Amino acid sequence: MRMMRGFILLLATTVVPTMVSAQTYPTNKDPRSTLKPGRFDAGIAISNMKQVSFVKKPAAFDSAAGLKFINSDMAFGTHYVYQANFAGFTIWDITDPANPVLASATKCITSQGDPTIVGNLLFLSAEGAGNRNDCGDGGVQDPKDHMAGVRIFDVSNPKAPKLIKNVQTCKGSHTHTLVPSPKDPRIIYLYVSGQQAARPATELAGCKNGTDPADPTNSLFQLDIIKVPLDHPEQAEVIPGRASSPASIAAASASSSAPQ
Repeated sequence: MRMMRGFILLLATTVVPTMVSAQTYPTNKDPRSTLKPGRFDAGIAISNMKQVSFVKKPAAFDSAAGLKFINSDMAFGTHYVYQANFAGFTIWDITDPANPVLASATKCITSQGDPTIVGNLLFLSAEGAGNRNDCGDGGVQDPKDHMAGVRIFDVSNPKAPKLIKNVQTCKGSHTHTLVPSPKDPRIIYLYVSGQQAARPATELAGCKNGTDPADPTNSLFQLDIIKVPLDHPEQAEVIPGRASSPASIAAASASSSAPQ
């Protein structure tokens, strides 16, 4: 064990400087060094790509207050782009990529809003302390109104998305990864990544912070997996998943693919 520690230390002392020295920075001849600032007319430097269009944010998200003005990630489905924002999401019709058309802008405080689209279902990660079950603004005044997990929207009508369900998780959801069931094409699983501590049990029953990975009730060593029946997304729920070791991660994956 002592030899192994010495090897790891040696590896760290040799690899880290190499990684640092490998970083590059633009020179004064790099076009990125002279880009002018601006809100709608900022300078652009592009390599091996071509900008075909630019559209301003919808009025609902055109704000500099708090994080409401920040777009997070995008998802693509057929001829639509689902652009997430810390205050909701926008659906753009890009049938003509040179002229995107606004389908809808849905206000729903959802930090950070990492999106995934499957058919007519849009999934949004929610982790921030200000997310509410009703999507409302103004922050969380009562813990029972706090939403941390994954929101599910029906976007079958892109002009009028509907919130179907808020699936609560102990650590919220910073991002999530979709895994289709290998046995049932009408079931998917969302593997949730939460970066915050577990919520108090008074806010969500069953949540617990701890330092012992062997404690099966310790939420910090739990992998939250959400099972979603695509035909009945309102029945989406968290299923158990242990993640304290590679073996238990594999076990959780096997368990999630088995019929529930």
